Amino acid sequence: MYRKILPLLLLAMLAVVTITSAQTIQPAPDDDTTIDPNVNIIWPPPVYTLRDTLPVYGSANAAGMSNYFIEFRPLFETDPDGNVTPISDDAPWFPISLPSRQPVVEDVLGTWNTRTTADGLYELRLTVNVTGQPTQNFVVSPIRIENDPPEFVRDLVLGTTTEQTITPPVQPTAPMVMVTPTPRDVTPRVTANLNANIRSGDSTRFEIVGSLGSGQTADVVGVSATGSGWYLIRFDGNRQGWIASSVVTASGDFRNVERVMPPPPPATATPTPPPANLTGSPPALTPATPVCNEPFRVLVNITNTGSAPTAGPATVLVQDIHVASGQVQNSFTQTVPVLAPGENFVVGRDDFVISTFFNEEHEIRAIIDPNNEVPESNTADNILITRYTLDRGGC
Repeated sequence: MYRKILPLLLLAMLAVVTITSAQTIQPAPDDDTTIDPNVNIIWPPPVYTLRDTLPVYGSANAAGMSNYFIEFRPLFETDPDGNVTPISDDAPWFPISLPSRQPVVEDVLGTWNTRTTADGLYELRLTVNVTGQPTQNFVVSPIRIENDPPEFVRDLVLGTTTEQTITPPVQPTAPMVMVTPTPRDVTPRVTANLNANIRSGDSTRFEIVGSLGSGQTADVVGVSATGSGWYLIRFDGNRQGWIASSVVTASGDFRNVERVMPPPPPATATPTPPPANLTGSPPALTPATPVCNEPFRVLVNITNTGSAPTAGPATVLVQDIHVASGQVQNSFTQTVPVLAPGENFVVGRDDFVISTFFNEEHEIRAIIDPNNEVPESNTADNILITRYTLDRGGC
């Protein structure tokens, strides 16, 4: 058997030599320049095979550095017809680490868990943001991820293992206890996920008439008949106003809630679309399938794809939503600083925990600028979604 496999190994070695000739380091050294010792990745090098969890070594020590982070993306993409083509230059990058302000010199820049990524060819990028100067990048390409090598490679190199089947012990059955259910309050209400504005109509074109603080609740007396999704609520005693569904969590029975026609929007001049635009990549989860009641990482890469800087900092609201009920299970907010054209910033947490509705579908939803406080040329791309099924784990 090994004699039959030997030619295959020789072919694989020739393939490695072929790929080596196409390796890339950006910026590439030539006769007149050298790699910047303050912005670089020294490991892994190009044409290297990676698996499991590993550190990324290098330096991020540029003068005036505000932060740095590392990202990756595939070298090829597959279109709907199954054709494989090189990825475009403007394809999104996926975050590996949160932004860090701590300078690093020839040490660990971050840790990459390749188990959450499909096997294939990728490129790795270090991004260093410098105050008042253009962003500095260092790219290593190609890099191969191979957590599931071919069977003959596992036999020859990794060896084989024999799995042992263990029968779990039978748990004793607990005695049944009859519990009288407590009547459930089904009054339709909303709870603010952050400090939210209440307006005189069902869009941000209407004036602000009040506010609902983060965690505060209000009874719902109607839903907009225009299909905008805004709720008509009662607040401050008997006052009424409209609040956006994107900034609250609804609870109770909405089957008999009245559809209310809001007032006509105020006449305003058509504003010139601002050149800034915030969007991003779908939330990246580590592990890709979170486990019930165990912390997992959520990272969202926010980018200004417009032609001018954003007018101010922007809020990003990240929610975990149980798909079947539409209820928010957990959430957090973070602030994105002013971004220059083409500049990006990663928001996220390492300790996000979900402990309800295991073995059911959840949705991580990132809402950029939920209160529309930063002028943008396009707000249709401000909601980023990743779905997963919560593993039961020990719940």
